[in-house]
Amino acid sequence: MEERKVYTLKQVGQAIRNKIAEATQGAPFWVTAEIASFKVNRHAYLDLVQHEDGEKVAVMKGIIWGGTLGRVMRELGDDSRNILKDGVETLFLARPNYHLVYGLSLVIEAIDHTYTISALERRKQETVAALKAQGLYDMNRETVMPRVVQRIALVASEGTAAYADFMRHLERNEHGHVYHVSLFNTMVQGETAASEMRMALEAIDPTRFDVVVAIRGGGSRLDLEPFNDLDLARTAARLPIPLLTGIGHDTDISVLDLIAHGHHKTPTAVADWIVDHNADFEAGLANMLTQVHNSVLTTFAHQKENLTGTRRILALLPISQCQRERGNLHRCANLFALQTTAMLTASRKSIDAHGGRLAQLPMNRLRLVEQPRLRETANTVGALARHNFRLAMQRMGSLGEAIELLSPQRVLERGFSIARRNGNAVGDAGALKPGDELVTTFARGKAWSTVLKIEAHGEGEEADL
Repeated sequence: MEERKVYTLKQVGQAIRNKIAEATQGAPFWVTAEIASFKVNRHAYLDLVQHEDGEKVAVMKGIIWGGTLGRVMRELGDDSRNILKDGVETLFLARPNYHLVYGLSLVIEAIDHTYTISALERRKQETVAALKAQGLYDMNRETVMPRVVQRIALVASEGTAAYADFMRHLERNEHGHVYHVSLFNTMVQGETAASEMRMALEAIDPTRFDVVVAIRGGGSRLDLEPFNDLDLARTAARLPIPLLTGIGHDTDISVLDLIAHGHHKTPTAVADWIVDHNADFEAGLANMLTQVHNSVLTTFAHQKENLTGTRRILALLPISQCQRERGNLHRCANLFALQTTAMLTASRKSIDAHGGRLAQLPMNRLRLVEQPRLRETANTVGALARHNFRLAMQRMGSLGEAIELLSPQRVLERGFSIARRNGNAVGDAGALKPGDELVTTFARGKAWSTVLKIEAHGEGEEADL
């Protein structure tokens, strides 16, 4: 029976350690892994893991000795809290260490923060691609920005400088605008920031606000990671009112910035944009009011000119109408006189003719035979004469009334007057000279006056009546 070769556990451990040292030649190498857990107790202890298709394919421990940890933290600067934490994929320089008691671990000597940033950028691009595939990338930008932004749902961390700057710029705006800001308090960095901001957006009633504003102060590039969260971006993209961001980073743009209706570098920039937006609307209203005012003035001026022309026409209408009616009255009077004379002449001739014929008939025949007929004829002629006379008198009365209306006394009673110099009526102001004494006759009474100034009308110019 062949003799068995038996090794102690220590021998096995030493052999493994020797093989590792032989394979690596003691040189460090770069390793990519996800930090599953990170704990610090003078030294930093890490659980490292690698996933493929959602399954763990490798697990190993890591350690950063205290002296090295301080240097690594200084090199990472403000990004250290975002790199050395659970769930971050990182690239580090490490040496393998196999301890006979504690087993295999990787002693980390340096961390390449650019790799982490690149990994985050890849995840950011993946988030953007997912939003585009789902039709959400441009959805919020297609919402309509109100003409006036006054009711603001603010997603921010209360008590921060970003919150104070935003509120100060709104409240102290030079235009005196009043804004109604409702704060939805939330963390804006850290592991729970993305979920808290998403819940804050879900709690907003869009019917009560004009816009949603998400702000935070400055920080490192990795501090923007919560704003690249896919679930947060989906919620923000579906907001039915515009989203404005001021995440406070000069060089990098988060996914939330990309899908927002408008993004700005700082919280104060968002506040200034809102103030300027409302000021532009106010200036547009003022310009519109000025245009309306000018249009009204122009319309009034045109209407005034039209009214002036109409007034002049109306002032001349009574005079021309009176002149036409006076001519009609004269024509009617002449016609009536001619008709009356003609009727009287015809009647006289008829009577003379009847008288001559009657004188030639024997008197006895007149008494015996023609007497009834003569009486009837005499009655008829008398009635006709009386009827024609009454008609003539009626027409004469109408003509007299018309002539009375045109009498000087009636003309004076309508407001006209007669000016006389030396007993003669004056019809032309050019015949007067300063110092002439005038006697003015009115409907009731006379007035004596002295000429102080004379103003004659030009040719074709009508007197102001």
